Amino acid sequence: MPPTVKPSPKPPLNAPDLKSRRSAPFAAALKNRQGDLKLLLAEVGQYVEQVRAFMTAPVPAAVVELRHKLAYITALALALRNQNVEVERSDRIEERDRRLYHGLEMIATRLHRIAELALNVVRQFGHLSRADFLDEYGLDEFFDEIDQGLTLIRPALEQQKFKLVERLCQIEERLDARYADSFRRLIREMEEGRGAPGDRVTTLMIVHYLERIGDLILEIGEDLIYVILGENLKFSQYLALEAGLKASGRAAGRGAAAEGFQSIWSGRSGCRLGVVGGGEIGQMDGEPVFFKHGPAAKLEKERDNLEFWAALWPGLPPAVKAFVPAEGDGAAALVLEYIPGLTLRDMFLDPAGAGAVRELTGALNLMAGLWRETRLEEESRAGFVRQAENRLGPVRALYPDLLNFSGQVGRLTIRSFDDLLAEAQGYERELPAPFTVRIHGDFNLANIMRDEKTGAYRFIDLHRSRLSDYAQDLSVLILSILRLPLSGAASRDRLGRAAELVWTFARDFAASARDTTIEARLTFGLARSYLTSARFESRRATAARFLGYSRRLWEKLVEYGATARPWADFRLDKRALYV
Repeated sequence: MPPTVKPSPKPPLNAPDLKSRRSAPFAAALKNRQGDLKLLLAEVGQYVEQVRAFMTAPVPAAVVELRHKLAYITALALALRNQNVEVERSDRIEERDRRLYHGLEMIATRLHRIAELALNVVRQFGHLSRADFLDEYGLDEFFDEIDQGLTLIRPALEQQKFKLVERLCQIEERLDARYADSFRRLIREMEEGRGAPGDRVTTLMIVHYLERIGDLILEIGEDLIYVILGENLKFSQYLALEAGLKASGRAAGRGAAAEGFQSIWSGRSGCRLGVVGGGEIGQMDGEPVFFKHGPAAKLEKERDNLEFWAALWPGLPPAVKAFVPAEGDGAAALVLEYIPGLTLRDMFLDPAGAGAVRELTGALNLMAGLWRETRLEEESRAGFVRQAENRLGPVRALYPDLLNFSGQVGRLTIRSFDDLLAEAQGYERELPAPFTVRIHGDFNLANIMRDEKTGAYRFIDLHRSRLSDYAQDLSVLILSILRLPLSGAASRDRLGRAAELVWTFARDFAASARDTTIEARLTFGLARSYLTSARFESRRATAARFLGYSRRLWEKLVEYGATARPWADFRLDKRALYV
């Protein structure tokens, strides 16, 4: 969900007011760069045509000529890239010009790569046993598509019309289909033992290179989307954005919806997030909406959870405006209500945010009501040890020495995390929650908002919501407080007191719900969260501190478990809340 600072408006590249403000030197430089790119584009187009002619009538001398011409294309592309580097370093260039220069540089790089792949096609030709072997495999159809793509690049760049960009990007899909047909045919023929297998392997390599050229044409189309919008949108994301906004009644013609798009956040979940519309936030009129594009299974689950929570507590989650099912790339899209306001994370990071603790208390009381509302008299297990084990890989990749360390320090025996987790898992099985509730699933400060229009609490990012142990939500919330990037004794003490407030709330809620083992289960959750949070830390000292706290909590749990005393008597040292 969006952060509180609204993105600044980003006028289209060809907006008249921006055009009039472009300085004369930069206007001349830009015109020269565009002229250089047109020259490069013409050279690459002619180069591909020469390769096509060679495939029809191979002449050895043509290979030498093509190699020399590739060197010339390389020089053109390199010169254009170097010139753009000089311009981009200037602090006098406008943002829309900077991204145009950047776009020209990326397109030049991909055009050069297209020429290299075309030469690879010629090199493969020498491995054929006879020159006419390729005649029956329809390579002209590949070259027709490539020629159409190269022809579209110039008008798409000059006119900046999404209709042309879409036609350019669609070429890759048709080339992929032709490659798939050729691949299946060649494999079938080799399995049947027809003809020389070397010729078919060579043909497969040739169509592979031609298919790769299609990938580069798609990337050039996406470069043009970046030039026009100022956003690095994949073509599939652009199509999903258009489809989602059309389904929600927001689209006003091809490309109109996308022109109002502005990225606002990139999370760790692999989703693309942005806002469309709403005055300052984007170019479209009307209320803004929130766009999310990512793995289909994740977004389908989030849609279902949002609809569940909306039925349970209307107005608590953002409303679902539209859902775009997955297509070939396995990604879906959600169009949601945009919630203006602050997250609790924003409030705690604000040095003057005196009301952060009050808002935290209010959110906890709301959540307690939801837990009571959804309570089922069935035992539940969060599986904190399993969650920790599933996330050891990324932590180990970053800090193998910290995670794998074990041995003897004087009389002190230090056990490995693997050993601690293996033993702790047995004790966790003795610790089911006495009842089940519907949890948020990712109840961190960034997913709790105050709607600035209504003043209501709003919960976002609900794709992990499920029936489970409420200790899961509370342990995640505590760590989201302790992980805030605030330094200084006063700030850290403030965060520690906020974490202790959550801990006290947990004990009070458990007492009212006759849950006697909350402290033990919450300690399992904290041990898990300290450990898994290290995978997000680039600062070694912070990661070492988190892993140290995690290790100590796991040690406390297994030491206590070995005594066979009742888990209802387990108590946590609150110093673990003051990191």
